[in-house]
Amino acid sequence: MSTVESNRDVPLAGGPGTVPVVPVASETDLVPTPRRSWRGVWLRALSLISLVAVWFIASLFFDESVLPGPIRVFGTLVSNLGDSETYFHLWTTVYRVVAGMLIAVVLGLVIGLVMGLSKFGEEFLDSWVLVAFTVPSVVYGILAILWFGLNDAAAIVAIGVTAVPAVAINMWQGVKAIDLSLVRMGQAFHFSRSAILRKLVVPQVIPYLLAALRYALGLSWKIATVVELIGLSSGVGYQLSYWFGLFNMTQVLAWTILFTIVLLLIEFVILKPTEYWLTRWRPSMQN
Repeated sequence: MSTVESNRDVPLAGGPGTVPVVPVASETDLVPTPRRSWRGVWLRALSLISLVAVWFIASLFFDESVLPGPIRVFGTLVSNLGDSETYFHLWTTVYRVVAGMLIAVVLGLVIGLVMGLSKFGEEFLDSWVLVAFTVPSVVYGILAILWFGLNDAAAIVAIGVTAVPAVAINMWQGVKAIDLSLVRMGQAFHFSRSAILRKLVVPQVIPYLLAALRYALGLSWKIATVVELIGLSSGVGYQLSYWFGLFNMTQVLAWTILFTIVLLLIEFVILKPTEYWLTRWRPSMQN
């Protein structure tokens, strides 16, 4: 029997009655975040099934040229996967997205850390970052094509420049949200600077970095398809433009679902396991 249970009723000093003691959370009530949650998997699956069901019902009221049904679209998607050209266009877009994100992460980290650690850096750069964040992504795509031509460099630069403000803002806020009392506690216990940075500072910033990566990934896919649609001759955006020109809604939806599946794979195969591993120190209540 635990201490809390054995002392649930404590005699009053001034009378025969008892007063209930409110149990408090002990270390056994705090457990690491579970690596796998089958309940979460089933809920996500149910959500996707519900979405497909709504799509199927809506398609019954429209012509196939306007909203084809999920059976026809997924059949076209499977047929596209049997064509090697599909993988070429998909890989081209993935390459541009990854290269652009590397630029965005490196520059965004540097800018965000400077703004978070330096008052001068914050006051000097905040207007630049906010203005860059409000400029539509299609503008960056047009400028990149005019500067670099119709090639991979235009798409990569447009992706990088578009996603830099998102990463910088998240890192800026993450650095400002660091609990300095933990840092002072580490100094009081004579932690080395590297230990304070590794055990107290970096773990607090990691959730903001992961949020920045997710936001930058979604933004990078959008700008990649926009740039490819505007003027490039390869990639998922080019395929969307091609089939749009032929008024083939089935192919447009099939390609849209294809790169959506790729995004989900990146999220649940790479980002989610990485998040669990990097934030495994965070406890969560069982109930």
